[in-house]
Amino acid sequence: MYSYSERLDELDKILSRYRKQVSGKELALTTTPSEEKERIKLQISDLKAEMQPFEQEYWDIISQQSSYMEISEQEAEVIVAEIVKDVDKIQVNSSTYSDEVIQLLREIRDKVNQSDKSAAAKLKGVISSIPPFVGISYEAELDTENFLRKHLPTFTNFIEAMKKKRLS
Repeated sequence: MYSYSERLDELDKILSRYRKQVSGKELALTTTPSEEKERIKLQISDLKAEMQPFEQEYWDIISQQSSYMEISEQEAEVIVAEIVKDVDKIQVNSSTYSDEVIQLLREIRDKVNQSDKSAAAKLKGVISSIPPFVGISYEAELDTENFLRKHLPTFTNFIEAMKKKRLS
C-alpha cells in the first residue's frame, strides 16, 4: 500500500512525462507543414485526455489530505488575498475562459470571502474545490497546472511545499 506522499510523487512523474510529450507536440506545431497540423492537434488532445485521470487523482489526494494539514493563519491570509485578487482579475478577462471555469472560480472566490471562517479554513475550502475544477478545465481544454501556476502562483507554491512537508 502506497503512502499518499509516494502516490503523489508517482503521479508527479506521470504528469511530468505527459506534459513533456504535450510540449514536444506543441513545439512540433510551429515547424510542421499545415497539412500535418490537425493530426498533431488531435495527438495533443488525446494526450491531455489520457493525462486527466492522473491529474484528477492528484488533486483528489491533495483535497482529501488538506483536512489534516496544519496551515498557519499568517500563511493562509497571504494566499487567500492572492486568490481574491487574481480571481477578480481573471473575471475581467473572462472571454479567455469558459463560463464553467468562470463559475467555479466565482465559487472559489465566494469561499474565500466568507467572513465567518479563518483564512486557514478558507484555504482548505479552496483546496477542496480544485478536483471539480480539474474536470471542468479538461472539458474546456484548459491546462490546470499551467493555469494555477500562471494565475495563483503563491497557492501553487504552497501546495508544493505542503505536499513535500506534510503529506506522508
